[in-house]
Amino acid sequence: MGRDASGAPPHGPGPAKDARVRPESRSPGGDSIIRRLALWGSRLDLGDAPDRVVAHLKSQILSQLGAARAGYGHPLGRRISQAYGSPLQRDPKHAVHSLSMATVCLDFDDTAYAGHLSHSTVNVPLIYASPLRLDGRQLLTSVLAANETAARITAAATLGPFRGQTAGHTHLAGAVAGRLRAENASADTWAHALGMAFSVPTWSLSRGFFSTDAKLLVAAVPVQIGLSACDGARFGLTGPEDVLEHPQGFLHRFADIPLPEEALAGLGSLWHTETFSYKIHPGSAYTSAAVDCAVELHSALGGVDHRDITEVVVEGSIFTAGLDRIARQHPIGPDSSVAALNFSLPYNVATALLTGSLLPSDLAHPAVDRPDRWELADRVHTRHDPAFSRHALLATAPLGQALRRAGERAEAWVRAIDARAAEALPPAWLEPETDFRWATKNLGARVTVRLRDGRELCVERRGAVGAASGADGTDHAALARAKFLACGGDPEAADLVGRLEHLSPEEVARLVELALAGPDDDPVPRPLTDTHVTGDVTHDVRDLRKDSAMETAVLEEAYAGLIAAATAAPLGHQASAPRPDERDADWTLAHIALSDRLLASTARQVLAGDPAGLDNGPAMDPKAVEELTSSVDRDVLVELVRRNAAEFVGLLAQTPENQRATPVIVRLVGDKGEELFSGAVPWGEIVRLRAEDHIPGHTGRLRRIARAPQES
Repeated sequence: MGRDASGAPPHGPGPAKDARVRPESRSPGGDSIIRRLALWGSRLDLGDAPDRVVAHLKSQILSQLGAARAGYGHPLGRRISQAYGSPLQRDPKHAVHSLSMATVCLDFDDTAYAGHLSHSTVNVPLIYASPLRLDGRQLLTSVLAANETAARITAAATLGPFRGQTAGHTHLAGAVAGRLRAENASADTWAHALGMAFSVPTWSLSRGFFSTDAKLLVAAVPVQIGLSACDGARFGLTGPEDVLEHPQGFLHRFADIPLPEEALAGLGSLWHTETFSYKIHPGSAYTSAAVDCAVELHSALGGVDHRDITEVVVEGSIFTAGLDRIARQHPIGPDSSVAALNFSLPYNVATALLTGSLLPSDLAHPAVDRPDRWELADRVHTRHDPAFSRHALLATAPLGQALRRAGERAEAWVRAIDARAAEALPPAWLEPETDFRWATKNLGARVTVRLRDGRELCVERRGAVGAASGADGTDHAALARAKFLACGGDPEAADLVGRLEHLSPEEVARLVELALAGPDDDPVPRPLTDTHVTGDVTHDVRDLRKDSAMETAVLEEAYAGLIAAATAAPLGHQASAPRPDERDADWTLAHIALSDRLLASTARQVLAGDPAGLDNGPAMDPKAVEELTSSVDRDVLVELVRRNAAEFVGLLAQTPENQRATPVIVRLVGDKGEELFSGAVPWGEIVRLRAEDHIPGHTGRLRRIARAPQES
């Protein structure tokens, strides 16, 4: 079935033909998934990634170092140190084992669309950096290769029993790719190490994960398997490189709906690293927005006694409601494990309401002994709100991209888990994203506090502070730095991460020492050799210059304003009818979505060096616009605008600057079909007008429509 310029079927959002991909299917060209990833990852260089992706890498590393410091500073982390040693011990395997437990123990790590990556993708390159004498650029490259490899394999199995931290298999890939890229190993070594590791994936059980310290092993054990596989592959041991897609392989066992396409889609242009959301509180991402709301309500309560609060209602998506349901199956109290406390939405919300924050120390004695927290927690109730589920399932993370890839198969899978979530699914024809620069994670919440005197206080958030939020973005570098310093990190270490790509091997070694040294660690830097690391390491030195591509900053800023204007209304709110001289918001959004799909098509022609043309007729056709606006709601229209704009800008970012002058045959028509212009226009001029005139004009229109009821 064909698709119109919006990405929707030409006759509305009806079902598309099922294109089920069998788990045993092989990747295009006959190579296995592992072979394709190994060839790409082993050659990946930092210069291949855009600057915005490199910026995420540095924030990811610094935030993970903050999680490590918080973990080791907690009583549970001190027990980890006693049992498994310091992260600065000489044996890198033991050091990574300890570090992976410390970073997972408080659930203070950050999340990508597919996976809690950093326990392997950051921890392994960090620990191996000193013995391998990595400079900052090589360290960043290793984290990037590990992120992209681990996230893609995780995404391929996302529609299955394990997601988030329970997906221990993420760290099989993260450990292998993180170490082998640092060692500049061959693609053959990668392929055999990944084949060996994924032949013995871990299978976590909820009985221990949600309520005991057994959760600490969820990353540490697969990291050790991955590192052992690296040792074997370096000395000729082999593994099945088709283990992911084989009928008796990983995806067949670990995915209800295998998505092998997710492992290979957009290599070199679709960067999973920029889907990161950053945590500012310890705890599950499914509770973060509710905690943020509670922090804000603390000030509004103005010292109200907890006994005067009669009820706290937390409304959220199916993810929040589902986690609360699971967590309540386990007894919770002052002597509960850290894992159980992490997952307890009532305890975390009550703590934030009473104190105005949620800190690592709130997950330990004496804070957990305070009776007022438990008394208030007993009055915290959670409800599912379909509007929040709708926004969550439309977003990139945690499931949206995978659901889009699954297409029609997604509904039956979601319905088997929870029929309420199935009702919130967006149309099956909505396509997967082709560019993650404006990835979203909309796990929002609404917290209402009811007081004995009859007052109600309410705060609502579309997503957590630090979550991937689309074109308006977050200052992730500032959040990561604040987190690291709040966890006792050395400001010098934060400064070193800020210029990591320029650091020498000696400076990298100092960074690791400063960032991870505890009160009992020797502050003198260790020798930059390690007898536990074998083999010669020859580092890949490449030209640091990136090809000159079209500048997109002004266009991206324009789209940021547009999307912010389109999402400014509270959840479930539809703009009131505009003044007579204004087009309505839905018409505007549909027109933009249609236009950007046309522009993306032209961008591909320019990029390929083919004759290029642009006819805006389909985006101005009243019938096409009406068909789109009548078949979907406002949220889907905003989502179409976001992803179509990202696709368009992503293509421009790949286009050489010298192609700005490429002539494009343009035909422009008005909304009544009358021809307004016909002729050749330089491609760069079309892009300039889009950035400086068209998109700002549409943004102004949306803002005027939103203000119209107040002005009337």
